[in-house]
Amino acid sequence: MVNFINLNIMNQNSIQLDPKLVGKIQGAFYIPSYQRGYRWSEIQVRALLDDIYDVYDKKKKAYCLQPIVVRKKSDDSFELIDGQQRLTTLYIIYKYMVNRWPDYIDDLNYSIIYETRNKNSEFFKQMDNEVLANDNIDFYFIHRAYKTVEKWFAEPKKEKPLHVAGGLAKCFESIIQVIWYEISNCTDEDAIKLFTRLNIGRIPLTNAELVKALFLCRSGNDKNNLIRPQELALQWDTIERELHDEDFWYFLTRKKAESYPTRIELIFDFMANKKDDERDLFATFLWFSERRENLAALWEEILLYYYRLKEWYKKDDLYHKIGYLISSGETTIDILMNETKEQRKSEMESYLDERIKRSINFKKAYSELSYENDYDEITKVLLLFNVVSIMKNGSASRFPFKEFNTERWSLEHIHAQNSLKLNTQDKWKTWLRHHVDSVKGMSKVYGADEITRLLETIDVAINNEKLTDAEFTNLSDRITTLLSKKNEGTEYVHTLSNMALLQASANSALNNGLFDAKRLAIIKMDSEGQFIPYCTKMVFLKYYSAGQGNEIDFHFWAEDDRKAYVDKMNEILKDYLKEEILL
Repeated sequence: MVNFINLNIMNQNSIQLDPKLVGKIQGAFYIPSYQRGYRWSEIQVRALLDDIYDVYDKKKKAYCLQPIVVRKKSDDSFELIDGQQRLTTLYIIYKYMVNRWPDYIDDLNYSIIYETRNKNSEFFKQMDNEVLANDNIDFYFIHRAYKTVEKWFAEPKKEKPLHVAGGLAKCFESIIQVIWYEISNCTDEDAIKLFTRLNIGRIPLTNAELVKALFLCRSGNDKNNLIRPQELALQWDTIERELHDEDFWYFLTRKKAESYPTRIELIFDFMANKKDDERDLFATFLWFSERRENLAALWEEILLYYYRLKEWYKKDDLYHKIGYLISSGETTIDILMNETKEQRKSEMESYLDERIKRSINFKKAYSELSYENDYDEITKVLLLFNVVSIMKNGSASRFPFKEFNTERWSLEHIHAQNSLKLNTQDKWKTWLRHHVDSVKGMSKVYGADEITRLLETIDVAINNEKLTDAEFTNLSDRITTLLSKKNEGTEYVHTLSNMALLQASANSALNNGLFDAKRLAIIKMDSEGQFIPYCTKMVFLKYYSAGQGNEIDFHFWAEDDRKAYVDKMNEILKDYLKEEILL
């Protein structure tokens, strides 16, 4: 990807970069011949109108549209490099309101000129003229956009069309802004390169690029803004490179790394407290632009913010505690930064411990949590169990938040719920195949002859093209009886004591499997390098049962095993549990 910041037009002091109210845009804007003309569809025009109306209707204090990139030709004329479609649509909206209500809406202060269309000045005065609209393709799309605006105003809203128009006009004058990106001292060749980067390549300006430009476009006489460009570039690149370490990235956030073409923008979003549902795409840039009085101090603030995050990542205890809070969705890094910025180390540790306690302080007792009703709560407990187990095991290993935040995870029943949920012949046969090795392993318990006969029955069923539901149910009941501990009920099946974390893809393959079949599958997946959470592995290898001094029977998941599992949770999580976990 071509880096906009590295283009040779981006010389120091060659840029004017400011938010500019739409109502304050002035001058003549020329659309050069190397650009195609206006092409916005009805959907795009409506989307812009709806966004503007939403700003008015919800009385927002600020809203920023995408950048307008221009090259200054004279004091009152500009070559429009990027933003033609948006600026033209705003012009069309304004012109419609002026034409419809000339006594109430002031005319706009800018014009748009297509260098390849001689009649465009005349056409913009009568955009509803269908005869002129057929003169060329640009006029056709502009006419269609004008009619879209007309239809939009005619549709029912909370207020009359005139009041809506007046409200939009006020928004243009005081709320709705564009990012004004004015470049001077650049050649025609540079302008074409920039247009190609922004339009042909469809690589739009990002908040990160705009923030970087903010630091580059300072006044050379401003003593508060003395940042050496080479030093800034080196520090910027270092942060960007380190954020490409996905272990670091997914410690900081659950957001997908590919959604940030410039990784440092995540830091900027944190600092600006940008919300996930923020509709203003450039809210982050606006936050930094409002603090541009002392750019040197602002850059130092960015560095300190980043270094603190790096410190959290490097310290194991902080890494695990903060990583859990982020991955569980309990909080976000920007909230943690704001709430702990004045705290000493001991205060911060106490704060994190308290946040973790609150994250699993449910209204229900832990023993009452169920797979069917409390899925998220059980998931949190098991995630914390895994994280703290690794934190306390004394090894150099760390919990891989990257694995947890890049995969879809689900709760796995350690012992099957039942096979009744299987409803196709393919699923029945897959279930039978998964249990063949486990049945073979029972020959020492039940005798070779009995097991051989059962295996033959399974083989016949697998090869039976007309296997019925009744035949499968009868056979699966026999296998379940064989591989389940006798004289134990099923009331525990959906409780915490019978749950483990597993990747959803692996869970679907093991779904409805009995303990021994799952144990063998887990061992196979682990040997093939598939990530199995630490505590899930310990469960299926029966490490917790072995620690209780019980006789180990790998074929069954029995009450003693569940008790050992719950006892280990109580031991590991004792600092965070509101009460002891019971069977």
